Amino acid sequence: MLHTELRVLPADAFGQRRLSSSLQLEPQAQAQQLLDAFGNEYHHVDFLDDVEEIHVTVESEVETAESAVPEPGISPLMRHLLLDETARSPFEPTILELAQAVPEDLDPVATGEAVCELLSDRFDFEVGPTDVSSTALDLIRLGSGVCQDFTHLMLAILRMHGIPARYVSGYLAPIEGEEVGEATHAWVQLLAPDGWHGFDPSNNAPQDGRYVVIAVGRDYDDISPLRGAYSGVANEHWSAVVRVRSAVSDQEQQ
Repeated sequence: MLHTELRVLPADAFGQRRLSSSLQLEPQAQAQQLLDAFGNEYHHVDFLDDVEEIHVTVESEVETAESAVPEPGISPLMRHLLLDETARSPFEPTILELAQAVPEDLDPVATGEAVCELLSDRFDFEVGPTDVSSTALDLIRLGSGVCQDFTHLMLAILRMHGIPARYVSGYLAPIEGEEVGEATHAWVQLLAPDGWHGFDPSNNAPQDGRYVVIAVGRDYDDISPLRGAYSGVANEHWSAVVRVRSAVSDQEQQ
């Protein structure tokens, strides 16, 4: 018996529009669509029979945001949550020392740009040294990591500067018309007076139309793609193959 939550479908929120989508499960099961505290859609699925493995297939077409996403305002509780440390993004002395390299007198967007450049200069993107359980401290200790690690470290630094910031999971298309077969991607969105601005610290780049949002939260633990509980004895393993194709709209072509 397996009870699971899936956060794999591109969002119809956060500045993007989901034009079409499908979610297929093998073995077949009824997926209940729900909404979490951060405004993310997710699916709860109960597999009542014995399950050796599950296959999840998602197909979607989305219109993505090219610039800042207007935000009508967040609640005091949400602001508190997005300013506080987490287990993945702690306010530890080694991170505070790194945060002090970023000037205090910058506006939120300029701070985001400075943090991206700082992390790009100090750390290397490398698959292998860290794993899905790693924190921002592991990136500092090892000197290299993946997008999830860069994102957790950037979140801690921004929050230390008093800027509400959230973890974003999603997909990234490389350039127009190409396809990529990789896992999901992670980046940061920070709150400025005019809305949410996205930054990808592992690529030292701002979020643009190539970024497809799945979900947002305080860190990875809020929005992991698959989580749940099972009865019996089993080993857990999750792998993903992603194909993303970007296209220029008719208006952009003119």
